[in-house]
Amino acid sequence: MLIVCLYIDDLIFTSNDVVVFKKLKKSMIAECEMSDLGMMHYSLGIEVVQSASRIFISQKKYVREILDRFQMKDCNPVTTPTEFGLKLSQDHEGKKVGCTLYKQILDTLMYLTATRLDIMYFVSLISRYMENPTKMHMLAAKRILRHL
Repeated sequence: MLIVCLYIDDLIFTSNDVVVFKKLKKSMIAECEMSDLGMMHYSLGIEVVQSASRIFISQKKYVREILDRFQMKDCNPVTTPTEFGLKLSQDHEGKKVGCTLYKQILDTLMYLTATRLDIMYFVSLISRYMENPTKMHMLAAKRILRHL
């Protein structure tokens, strides 16, 4: 089996057959102008740590970047992504907040669910209110950031 992933100018490939792997690498280097950077350590915001027995992925650096981007780096951390018993709804009378900022927070959180399954349900829950977010929805989004 040979798996090849291409994203713009980044190429990642792996195989369960060493001969096939080396043959592909040799032909790619001969055919294209490319460098062999060895084992993958970081790609598309995901850190990769590989050993003979396992592969560990994490987005610690990405989390730090988004906390800094949304000025939540020095916030008070919480142990859960949402308050117990919180019920979100379309709050037509609540104070409206900027859609753009809310969507930016959601976009970053959605990408983060690739490695943080603990926030997936809550991110999908708050994404229901993207078109008309209120202060209550923004506080729920920021609570997830505080959990990170």
